[in-house]
Amino acid sequence: MSELEGSAVAVAHELKTPLVLLRQLTLSLERSDNVSEQLEIIKRLRFTSERSLRLVDSLTKTARLEDALFELEPVQLHTVCVSVVDELSPLAKAHKQHLKLRSIHQPLVAVGNRELLSSLLSGLIDNAIQHNPIGASVEIASKIHHGEAVLTVRDFGSTIDLSDFRALKDSLGKRALPISSRPMSSGLGLFIASQFLAAMDGRLSVQRHYSGGMTFSAHLPLSRQLSLLEV
Repeated sequence: MSELEGSAVAVAHELKTPLVLLRQLTLSLERSDNVSEQLEIIKRLRFTSERSLRLVDSLTKTARLEDALFELEPVQLHTVCVSVVDELSPLAKAHKQHLKLRSIHQPLVAVGNRELLSSLLSGLIDNAIQHNPIGASVEIASKIHHGEAVLTVRDFGSTIDLSDFRALKDSLGKRALPISSRPMSSGLGLFIASQFLAAMDGRLSVQRHYSGGMTFSAHLPLSRQLSLLEV
């Protein structure tokens, strides 16, 4: 299978799940005559639609990466984190989870693109929510590590086996790779995040936790404009 064919399969796989869910929710809404149940179904329809739109928006951005439409500039990471967490908190709540944001107290400014950073962080958090157990949290943090600005997203989902983990690490930035121990994942979101980071001279890394869950980290060049104030 060619890289183009593989990407098409990954896109189809990633979009099939929300489309099937939208159909099921629509049928449930038609059958229900309970107002509170109808309102809950409508809320789930909205969240599922928004997730699909985020994916399509990210795919559109990847098609524009080579056109140099994304300028790099100093970006305060905590500001990006707060905005994305605020946007996705209702989604986490609907899955009976919560988002926990941790950040260092000093301003942390990376060289990047705010639009791409917001999209990749949304994708990583969305992915974590899909694999997290009920009642768990998704932990988001920003830090300085080995002279880089780093954004991390940690979930507490199923533990990925060693062979899957090695294959995933080898594939980051190259292709969308399904993770067999996480059957709802085609790896497309991670591939998109890797592409966004490559466009910002960054990289994506992954850590598995033996106690359960994964941490995905976005590494970016650190800006020296630590006194930057963003509106």
